[in-house]
Parts: sequence; structure tokens; C-alpha cells
Amino acid sequence: MSKPVFEHRHYKRLAAIIADMRYLPIGQDMQAKVAEAFADGLKGTNPNYSRERFIAAAMGQPSNGRDKVR
Repeated sequence: MSKPVFEHRHYKRLAAIIADMRYLPIGQDMQAKVAEAFADGLKGTNPNYSRERFIAAAMGQPSNGRDKVR
């Protein structure tokens, strides 16, 4: 079975969901753990995937204008 191929829009949506966790009473440590778990799970879904870029967007700190989650 082949691995799924994700596009930027898929990563962006997932990162936005995780970034919105900052409004929940879970704390930034838990949000970071969720972001890292997703980042690890997304490895291999696209040859251009960047774990660091995904985590930054998931924590509400996009690396550039294209990564803005909102």
C-alpha cells in the first residue's frame, strides 16, 4: 500500500487545528506535544515536507506569509 501524498493545504489545515488549541485550557506544553506527534506522523507524506515548518505553524508562528494559519 502506498503512503498518502499530502499537499500544502492539508498541512496548513492540520496546523490551524493544532494552533487553535491555544484557546483550550490544556497548556502550551500539551499543544507542543500534539504538534510534535502530528509532525512525526506526517513524515514521508510529501518529499517537500518540513517538520520544523509544520511545528512552527502549529504553534501559531508560521515561517512565512504562505504558512499563515489564519
